[in-house]
Order: sequence, then structure tokens, then C-alpha cells
Amino acid sequence: MTLRKKNVTLSRIISICMKKTCIFLLAALVCGTAKADDNNSFYFTDAAVMPGETTSIELCMRNTATDLTCLEAEIQLPEGLTVVCDEEGNPFATLYRNRTASHEILANVLDNGNLKLLVSSIEGNLVSGKEGPLLSFRVQAAETAPIGECTVETVGESLLVNNKAAAYYSVGVTGNVLITDDATSIASPFGETEEGAPIYNLAGQRVNKAKNGIFIKGGKKELHK
Repeated sequence: MTLRKKNVTLSRIISICMKKTCIFLLAALVCGTAKADDNNSFYFTDAAVMPGETTSIELCMRNTATDLTCLEAEIQLPEGLTVVCDEEGNPFATLYRNRTASHEILANVLDNGNLKLLVSSIEGNLVSGKEGPLLSFRVQAAETAPIGECTVETVGESLLVNNKAAAYYSVGVTGNVLITDDATSIASPFGETEEGAPIYNLAGQRVNKAKNGIFIKGGKKELHK
């Protein structure tokens, strides 16, 4: 009986460790990191939102010089913006599957309100494509949010890991969010109007036209029948 209890406990420990393997791997790589150049970095697309409403902010990644498999970033929001979470407190953060077909995302809101993101592949698969949107997360503007342009930014040194387990830092990435009381001034994250925004399916693949089903346009889900 005692041996069986010990085996159950050990199984639970192993299960937990397996889920956190990528986190431990990234932590171990920190000692050997170097500053990333402009060819390996994050950037944000512009976004706009009205007070009391929500919008999506896209985190993009450029990796024209290095084949990357994992990344980690902490994002700080300006006053008046907060991360949107589900009932269990999990942030609404979505990977674009055209770049991360076999990756997983871990997202958490820290005590200071910052959003912590970890994207990894247990199989060590590469992030597809050389440049463009990688993921998006939902934010909400407070009813009292000040009107005007504000900045969303990464905090400290973001970590990017390539397929040879060499790690690089991406430092000081900022993006613009417009808080506006004029609905006509709100553009999609791609800088286009909602009508002309690119359309993606739920797998993150860009499509020419939305047919039957659920699609993402301008950072929002739409049902087409």
C-alpha cells in the first residue's frame, strides 16, 4: 500500500515536470544569451480601442537570420488598459497557426498587471515564416481611460531560442495603442479598415474569402453562414 502511494505521487510529480520542461529549458539557457539584432526581434502592430471596449494586440516576430523554436516575453500595458481573462483567470492569448502549427502558449497575468508569455514546442519545431504576426492577446480599455495614444511595451529582455539551443535577447520593443471616442478612427491591427482587413481561419491561415464557418477579421471572430 505504501509503495503504491509513492508511485502515484511520483507519477504526479513527473507529469508536472513534463508540462514545465520548456520553462526550465529556457531558464537554463539564460546564462548563454546574447543581444539579438534587428533580424531577430519582436514588434507590435498598431491597435485602437474605445473606452469600455476590448481589442486585440498582435505581437509579431522577425526571424530572418535565425531559425527560432521558443520565445518568452513580458508585456507591460499603459494606464487604462488591462488584459482580458476568462472566468478562470487565463488571459485570452491566441497563437497564429500559420506560424506555430505545433507550438503551445502559456500566458499569465503577473501581480503587477504585466502579461507573461511563453511559446514553445516540445518537439523543437521551428516557428514558420520569417516575419509577421505570431500571436494576439485581448485587452480592455477602462471607461475612464484617457483619450489619446499610449504605448504597450516589452519589459526587460525578451528571450528567443533557436533550434541549436542558442538564446538571444530582444530588448525594448514598443507599440502604439490609440484610445479614442471616435469609432470611425478605429482601424484593424494591420492599419486597414475593418472592411478591408485580412481574413484568417481558426488555424491562423489567411484566406481570400470567408465562406461558411468562424473566421477572424480585424482581430475579431465572425460567424459566416
